[in-house]
Amino acid sequence: MKFSTSLTLLLLAVSSSAFGSDSSLASAKYDARYTLANPNGSANYTQTTNAQNSSTSIEINGVQVNVGITAWSDSYTGNPDNILEKGDIEGWWNCTLGKNGCTTQNRHKGYGIKNGDYSWGGDSHAVDNSGDGYGRDFDMFLLSFSESVTLENAAFTWVVGNNGSKEVTVAGLDNIAGITNKASSTWNSVKSAIVDNTLGHFGVGTIGSNGLYESTFTSITGSAKYWLIGAYNTIFDDNASSKFNSVELKLSSLGVSMTQQTPATEVSEPGALALMSLGLGLLLYRRKRRV
Repeated sequence: MKFSTSLTLLLLAVSSSAFGSDSSLASAKYDARYTLANPNGSANYTQTTNAQNSSTSIEINGVQVNVGITAWSDSYTGNPDNILEKGDIEGWWNCTLGKNGCTTQNRHKGYGIKNGDYSWGGDSHAVDNSGDGYGRDFDMFLLSFSESVTLENAAFTWVVGNNGSKEVTVAGLDNIAGITNKASSTWNSVKSAIVDNTLGHFGVGTIGSNGLYESTFTSITGSAKYWLIGAYNTIFDDNASSKFNSVELKLSSLGVSMTQQTPATEVSEPGALALMSLGLGLLLYRRKRRV
């Protein structure tokens, strides 16, 4: 009876240590760069709000994440002038190859939005918060991802205007119904879909050695499948001043991160069986010696 109790206790101990798994998860953040243009200047984006249907993707730690991009502005042609309309995405080089030190290494293509108020050219060259025809408009790119991600930073080929620490607005959304419902879509109707810890307004630094202007989204910690990025949008800023300087930007690339969780290390099944066999063998050896 004493032997039976010892055998049972030992087998339970071995089984628990071998098959028991640690329920805790290890989290790690992985980054990738999403560039809107290939090195030769060809477009590296798919215009869609449904990332699952996009032919453009980025790889984040071995995970393929599809990306779709569309352009929007509150530039409804006529009155009222605050209804959102889909705009055209147009790209421009930041320098002419072979001139003024322009090389393939520092030559980048940036993208702007041609919106419904286009009349003379300004609104086709940039994503901006200025106006062309019916007053001030807020241009923003809508990025759709097949996985929840976080926007870390952005790079621009061209920046005109200065509004201090509020030149770029970023917001993650849990749905895009407030954008795609053309009958009544306004930037105000989008505000309720903003995900916690994804809204921010940021400045743009001076041009770097890579030929790009950088903006880092230091306060963004939340993740979402839909992201807006564009020139400073006062409708998303509860502390907006009645006066601000216009900013015009050409978006080149985005820093994207994704947090992945993996379970703690577990003992494999073959290893567990080996441990159990060893424990049983030791017990049988002890019994034989006692006999």
